[in-house]
Amino acid sequence: MSEAEPSALPRLLLIADGFASGRPELDADAVRQRTVALVEAGVPWVSLRDHDAEPDAFSDAAAALAEAVREARPDVMLSVHGRLDVARQLGAGVHLGRRGATLAEAVAAELPGPVGVSAHSATGAAHAGRGGADYATLSPVFETRTHPDAVPTGIDPLRLATERAGLPVLALGGVTPPRARIARMVGAHGVAAISSLLFAWDEARTVGQFLEAVEASAH
Repeated sequence: MSEAEPSALPRLLLIADGFASGRPELDADAVRQRTVALVEAGVPWVSLRDHDAEPDAFSDAAAALAEAVREARPDVMLSVHGRLDVARQLGAGVHLGRRGATLAEAVAAELPGPVGVSAHSATGAAHAGRGGADYATLSPVFETRTHPDAVPTGIDPLRLATERAGLPVLALGGVTPPRARIARMVGAHGVAAISSLLFAWDEARTVGQFLEAVEASAH
């Protein structure tokens, strides 16, 4: 998905972390079930991430979960962390971090979905933009339970990234609905979340709060 229009990207991204092998707090079945429930509640974009899964287990679980979320919401956007082969098989986008494919390989693959990059500074986001990425996540903006030892960037680097990166930037890390509103106010295209969504007691209420926050106009 080369040169994607920013308006084509949803403003709320759920990272379904541990969907194939599970997380310390949730087994893989629970992650998948909650992902489907969140999509049914209105989440428009899901990225499949599991750094611990074996390749075949990742592929099999990704195919099953993709089918389930598309049945729940046919227009859901899908991305796959690191695995170009799986992204191609699913007709999805790809999200790149330190593992898996390079940005050059992902751009050359001409996938039907967006190519995203994990950035941890405004400079990293700008580098992704120059390399042809369609969007970047900036993390961790706030303290996060997923990476409790990581030092948050804070709002200023997020603001700088949105001004200089030349591509849509999504805030990631410790994002809640009120913090999502702050991210939008400083120029972020939207937000990505893991724990705030996967551990929501009331999926419909939480997703609704997120969507209201991210759809608010930036000032």
